[in-house]
Amino acid sequence: MSHSLASKTATDEPVTVIKSYTVPTDEADHFTVVYQENARIMAAQPGFIRSRLHRPLGEGPETRFVHIAEWTSGTALDRATENPEWHASLERMFADPGLHITSEPASYRVVVELHSAAS
Repeated sequence: MSHSLASKTATDEPVTVIKSYTVPTDEADHFTVVYQENARIMAAQPGFIRSRLHRPLGEGPETRFVHIAEWTSGTALDRATENPEWHASLERMFADPGLHITSEPASYRVVVELHSAAS
């Protein structure tokens, strides 16, 4: 299935997964509910740090969500994406007849980090 692309980062460095999901705005609330099942499975995997799903403040006919997840290492993410339960959940999400989703996943490593001077 093209949506369950296994991660192959092959790095022991921390990684951040950034995915965008676009759905028709009238399906946006349903998407957030269905998305949570998939996210809970990944949150239980070793190496998972945190995940956030962002929804824009303004919306047109489509809503573009941005998902950002942090992992202790790329190898932990690689192992997590091999989980058959996660693949099944992802397949259910993309096969849901009430959702018309497009997605663009990618994994990143931090190259520049800034903090507030007040920190």
